[in-house]
Amino acid sequence: MSLDFTAIDFETANSYRGSPCSVGLVKVRDGRVVHESGTLIRPPAGFDHFDGFNTSIHGISAKMVANAPRWRQVADWIVDYIGSDIVVCHNAGFDVGVMRHACTADQIPWPNIDFLCMLVLARRAFRLPSYRLPFVAAECDVSLISHHQATDDARCAASIAVAMARKQGASTLAELAGSFDVRIGHLEGGRYTPSQGRAYKLVRPDANPDTDPDHPFYGRVLVFTGALQSRTRQTAWEEVVMVGGIPEERVTKRTNVLVVGDINPAVLAPGVATTGKAAKAFALQDKGQDIEVMTEDDFLRSL
Repeated sequence: MSLDFTAIDFETANSYRGSPCSVGLVKVRDGRVVHESGTLIRPPAGFDHFDGFNTSIHGISAKMVANAPRWRQVADWIVDYIGSDIVVCHNAGFDVGVMRHACTADQIPWPNIDFLCMLVLARRAFRLPSYRLPFVAAECDVSLISHHQATDDARCAASIAVAMARKQGASTLAELAGSFDVRIGHLEGGRYTPSQGRAYKLVRPDANPDTDPDHPFYGRVLVFTGALQSRTRQTAWEEVVMVGGIPEERVTKRTNVLVVGDINPAVLAPGVATTGKAAKAFALQDKGQDIEVMTEDDFLRSL
């Protein structure tokens, strides 16, 4: 088995995802753990307060991280530790989200990594009452020593990946992901492609006869690009229709609004190819087309 990767897990100081206070990293070679590391972190300034609920879960307090390195220092170390490995997370939506949001808070570039979400794989592989780490670990007969201690959770996620690969007869993470028709995610610069299953076909809902013609989306064609964090793409389509908008899949000469989901707003600017749709929207803007490009937060505020 040539199963090589790095597993990662974060704990956060508060409800904001970009407030990492601890990270654990576990290096796997040929399906075996060969090295582990971890550190406490002072979250980015402005997001470094500790919520009592979070502390009650992982036991980390502001006093404990007072002399720990700040996120921007730890981010470079994490990238060096990962190297060219694919990153394994139990819940990539959370752990990769921590990296994205913490980097955005510190106004530094997102790292360039590929990653695989074991939560997505577990949902396809097993029928469980919950897909939280302890339940998946038990199903895979994997030990979880101390839940919510970052290095222990990373080690557990790594062991789950190895156990599932052996069960599927997969010798690489790509083969493991492919056996469940799940793609490996990618993070780079201002672009984020989630680790998830094959996309489903979007269905446009019936028009709402009671829409307000004064709503800012009324009669306008909206297109979405990037992964939305607050809702599924289908739900967003339904909400657009409810307020009188027209959701479409592609940017065309009809498009009035492009909603950019889960892309670092610091790199959202004309001429920056964050996604193919964004590049096309900016090109049409340059030709005089009236297209508004907005973030997911802008979209939610306008609903």
